[in-house]
Amino acid sequence: MSLRIPDDSIEIPSLTDIEPVLEWHTLSCELVTPMYGGGVKSVVVDEQMPIRTSSIRGQLRFWWRLLAKHKWELGTDEDIQQQEFSLWGGMGSGDEDGTAGQVFLRVSDVPSSSKIRQSLIDYDDNSLSQLRYVLFPAYNETNPKLQPHRLLKPEIRWKLAFAFSSLLDKDNTKKEQVIETLRWWASFDGLGFRSRKGLGSVRVTESTDYPQIAQIPSPDDIAEANCHLIQRNSTSSALSALNSAISKLSEFRQSPGVGRNPGQQRSRPGRSRWPEPDALRRINKTHHSDHAPEHSAGNVFPRAIFGMPILFPFVGRNEPSGDNIVSPAQGERLASPLILRAVYAGDDKDGKAQWQPSALALPYQHILDMQVTVGRNEYPVWKSDTAEHTRPISENGGQDPIQAFLTYFAK
Repeated sequence: MSLRIPDDSIEIPSLTDIEPVLEWHTLSCELVTPMYGGGVKSVVVDEQMPIRTSSIRGQLRFWWRLLAKHKWELGTDEDIQQQEFSLWGGMGSGDEDGTAGQVFLRVSDVPSSSKIRQSLIDYDDNSLSQLRYVLFPAYNETNPKLQPHRLLKPEIRWKLAFAFSSLLDKDNTKKEQVIETLRWWASFDGLGFRSRKGLGSVRVTESTDYPQIAQIPSPDDIAEANCHLIQRNSTSSALSALNSAISKLSEFRQSPGVGRNPGQQRSRPGRSRWPEPDALRRINKTHHSDHAPEHSAGNVFPRAIFGMPILFPFVGRNEPSGDNIVSPAQGERLASPLILRAVYAGDDKDGKAQWQPSALALPYQHILDMQVTVGRNEYPVWKSDTAEHTRPISENGGQDPIQAFLTYFAK
């Protein structure tokens, strides 16, 4: 059998003939607050791959959907879904094999695994003491039989590069939408677990080709997206700014004089000013003799607007026992529409970075009409006529919990 001799007259197409060489645009990134988890297990930092392209892509898709619906108004939910699949990849209607995305991402210059390992700290490290309110999963889930949850200190830098397909590169409108999506991600998102509470926040320090990505969206941009941003006075530390933001939420939800009544003893705060505890006592038909249900708002669950599920533990004789869990009636979880974050506010005259405690409320009106599940029964999250009976809301001039919190945050 003779060997076949290639015909040199046949031109074999190169990869550049099929898809031109991509033009990559690079963002210089740094971690500015501790990162919790982010690996294959949500609460574990992956020492080999702490920054995952797949996670960032998922976050970008979220911000793109939000802007597509509320700012760009690209059509119905079905229309937006199809456009998302076309741009970012996925399974659309009629696509048996799915659609390849038109935006390419890659992460580089990540510190070595040994450097990552040296930068890990235990959840109970003194530097994290003021973040205990948002680190409660680490406290609740850790026991002597499990390895302590560890966080990555905010001292690492890496690069995120993105590129457009040849088709997308010709569509300036869609390209600008991707750039704006990256801008919102850089301003308000983070990496790992509990990122909506400011952990794992990322700052883009340099974006040569598209410098606007490193700048926070303008007030007009934020309003056009049906979002609300409140910021407090700046500080020289991102961690300090985050602590300030988290403290405001903690106070609003449960501090004496705000979220609950002052107690007669310092170690025993008074009754909650929110309706959920008394609602659960009514539903379970049991209560301590000193804690008869009395909240006039009735069986509503306004704190569920800040995210679900919520566990309400009771202590005391005849109080509701077991797991008192409030969950969304549809689905297993509800992500909070409130994002707390330390936002870069420029450098001072000495060139030192300044950070503002910030609260961003995403569109949340649909949550007000949701139902929650307690046991086998459903109850409303909120009723507008109960605002006057819920002191943390009425005393902050709000018509709903998010609006009232933003007012309190600004004080």
